[in-house]
Amino acid sequence: MSVEKKNNTKIYLILIFLFFLSLLFFFIIDKFQKTKILASEPITIKLITSVHPNLPWNFQPTKSEIVVKPGDVTRVEYLVENFGNKETTGVATLAYYPNEFGNYINKINCFCYDAQTLKPKQQNKFTLILLVDPKVAKDSRTKNIKEGIIQFTFFDYKKYKENKN
Repeated sequence: MSVEKKNNTKIYLILIFLFFLSLLFFFIIDKFQKTKILASEPITIKLITSVHPNLPWNFQPTKSEIVVKPGDVTRVEYLVENFGNKETTGVATLAYYPNEFGNYINKINCFCYDAQTLKPKQQNKFTLILLVDPKVAKDSRTKNIKEGIIQFTFFDYKKYKENKN
């Protein structure tokens, strides 16, 4: 009888161990799935543009806002036109709001900070290709962000260069 009790006790201990192991796996998988769900929640980004008064350009996004899913590559197009009667060169600066959100935006291709020259009355299309890092959903400062802003401002390149020096 004693041997049978020891065998039963071992079986019960193994069952209890397997039960706790299955609970552990359940909570790990559940947490992983919640993180995955958070990372896949889309973020609305408003696109704001402006042009310094010294530059006779019109500069607008083709859409005023986009919806991005963290981890996906997103293409954003902007239309630009030189309203002036002479060739001008501009450079775009970029800002993100909230500021912490900018830490998770990776510009894969951007026209910003490069001199862009347009002839009189010339129109062009500029493209921004970006990726919002999925880690944005894990950072305590950014995980609740559902809306952000990307703002471009074009400046006259000559004046921008003078002010930078």
